[in-house]
Amino acid sequence: MARLAGPPPTDEPMATLRRARPDDAHAVAPLILEAAPHLRLLLGGDHEAWHAAEHAFRTERTMYGWKWGMIAEDVTDLAGFVIAFPGKRWGSLKLGTSVGLARAAGVKHARDLVRRGRVLDRLHPPVPEWTLYVSALAVHPEHRRSGIATTLMDRVIAGAEHLGLAVAVDVDLDSDSAWALYDSLGFVQAESREAGEAERELLETVGFARLVRHGGRE
Repeated sequence: MARLAGPPPTDEPMATLRRARPDDAHAVAPLILEAAPHLRLLLGGDHEAWHAAEHAFRTERTMYGWKWGMIAEDVTDLAGFVIAFPGKRWGSLKLGTSVGLARAAGVKHARDLVRRGRVLDRLHPPVPEWTLYVSALAVHPEHRRSGIATTLMDRVIAGAEHLGLAVAVDVDLDSDSAWALYDSLGFVQAESREAGEAERELLETVGFARLVRHGGRE
């Protein structure tokens, strides 16, 4: 999923882009938690979530792995990142992510992890093979409103078009900033799933929408 904060970007100078590396993990971890705040709830606290985010990024076989990432830098500071992978990899990466989270949670939080994980599975539909799926997009607070999110997504869209794929992303139903960004990039809503009252208490979300940009062949 992707979550942004603040209004849509402006036309200020852009950061430079490069491929992600495993040693970006420490700097990327807090941004992963920005993009996927449910990790804190799944794992029972900030320390566990941060550790899990770092580990997930360093591991290629997860939905947050560095292999699928693009980094935006302002001089030497990490300004933002995006992770996008082919939909045909969704099943194996989802499994790898689940295994990693289970190890990070440990016995103490295992039961809550399973309960909340089932809710997330219901709220997030399977990812189609004909898409490039954006699992995380976030910009550092000091670099927001500078066009970085748009620059990162433009690169994802270009990559998807090169592969003949559409682009898909899941956004929170109440995230106005994310909706504004993706609307400006030509995404349309494919479906949405609302959380029930009990589910909202578990994950602190009203639900998610699947947005898709058709640029390649379906």
